[in-house]
Amino acid sequence: MKIFAIDIGAGTQDILLFDSQKKTENCISLVLPTPSKLFAEKLKTIESHVYIHGDTIGGGALGRAIARHIQKGYRVMMEESAAYSIRNDLDEVKSMRIEVGEKPAATHFEEIEIQEVNLLLFERFLSNFGEDLQVNVIGIAVQDHGVSSQGISDRTFRFENMERMIRQDNRPETLHFLEDSIPEYCLRMRSAVARVKKTSLAPVLVMDTCFSAILGCLEEVSGPSLIVNAGNGHTIAALLLERKIEALYEHHTHELTPPKLENDLRLLIRGELSGKKVFEENGHGAFTLKPFYGEVSVIVTGPNRGIFKGTSFKFIYAAPGGNTMMTGPMGLVRGAKYRFGNS
Repeated sequence: MKIFAIDIGAGTQDILLFDSQKKTENCISLVLPTPSKLFAEKLKTIESHVYIHGDTIGGGALGRAIARHIQKGYRVMMEESAAYSIRNDLDEVKSMRIEVGEKPAATHFEEIEIQEVNLLLFERFLSNFGEDLQVNVIGIAVQDHGVSSQGISDRTFRFENMERMIRQDNRPETLHFLEDSIPEYCLRMRSAVARVKKTSLAPVLVMDTCFSAILGCLEEVSGPSLIVNAGNGHTIAALLLERKIEALYEHHTHELTPPKLENDLRLLIRGELSGKKVFEENGHGAFTLKPFYGEVSVIVTGPNRGIFKGTSFKFIYAAPGGNTMMTGPMGLVRGAKYRFGNS
């Protein structure tokens, strides 16, 4: 089974061309800047008005670059699909002095087309090493808050949707979508799949980066465990009992210190952490289905995993396939094996 897995975070896009006939350590893996950063760097080189069109991608660095471009006195106009990259509410996008609409007739607008998954680029790169993208499955992980109804926080909306999925089936390997089952409100996921289907016939499996990281750590789990992904943007934690998610926590990494993170996680495990309190502290939320009062193994991954050095937890770093940056891609591989392994 060959699987092309790409996990797109706030800082990097982590890529694995998995081949079941090879040891995972021998499969091609890449850690590259996230697409948002690449488009932000391109915008820095432009000294004119800009029209940005294309897919809904992770905003992050691009949103900050657009703000700086407008401060320099230039107009920025975005196609509606691209504008959702900046905020899930287009009124908020417009409040940032970004114009939303079709391509302007004026010729002094330079164009930038944005996309999150460029298969042709990877195809050209891999051909230099005797590989291609004739794969059984393409797996994509992105963080998608979803477009919520007016007046509902996107943080609340995102976390409630994740909680609903877990309450329906809390096995990590089931927490994914196939290309034809992605909810209408998940514009970023749907946009990524639509882009892939322009150049590939392979079936596409999509996960939230929250769940791909948890699933990617599963090979380290042997008993009651706490899995933590300290990402560039968000920190996710999940309590696993009998390899099922019994508690979940999500917070913005920049809001956390080692003592605060440790206190929150110990409360989460015992079922004493208030999701409302986490939200009020600028996080997303927390819930516990089944409290646990014994010792748990702590498994840590993510680019900001060093935060755990300041806690009293005894922990290990997850390194699926010998590479801590492949946690997300390996989660996608596990999801694809679960869904398509018998096909």
